[in-house]
Amino acid sequence: MVERVPPEVEAKYTKYVKLRDTLAAVTQERVTLEGALSEIDDVMEKLDRLSSDVELYKIVGYVMVKSTRDDIVNELKNRKEDLELRLKAIKSQEEYLKREVDRLAGELRALLGGTSAGVGG
Repeated sequence: MVERVPPEVEAKYTKYVKLRDTLAAVTQERVTLEGALSEIDDVMEKLDRLSSDVELYKIVGYVMVKSTRDDIVNELKNRKEDLELRLKAIKSQEEYLKREVDRLAGELRALLGGTSAGVGG
């Protein structure tokens, strides 16, 4: 005889899967933001070694435009600030999602009698 999964277990499992998938997407976004910040730090470190009168170019769309070192440094600082704010929000969201995924996994294990090896990650 095949047992039917109770609707509350099915609903919790569906929510668990959605949260787990959302967590994976948020984690990927965090990693991407951290990579962008690291790249900005590397560029700014290299720019710091250059004199302020050096001739620099930046890519704007499909065009390379001449710019000053100071202008580029200011743009990078602004971009870095924006990314750091986004990263802070993403980390907060990621922590919340981790707690929710863990909580739902625990509830599912309790509902299934602790025998569900596939739940929890």
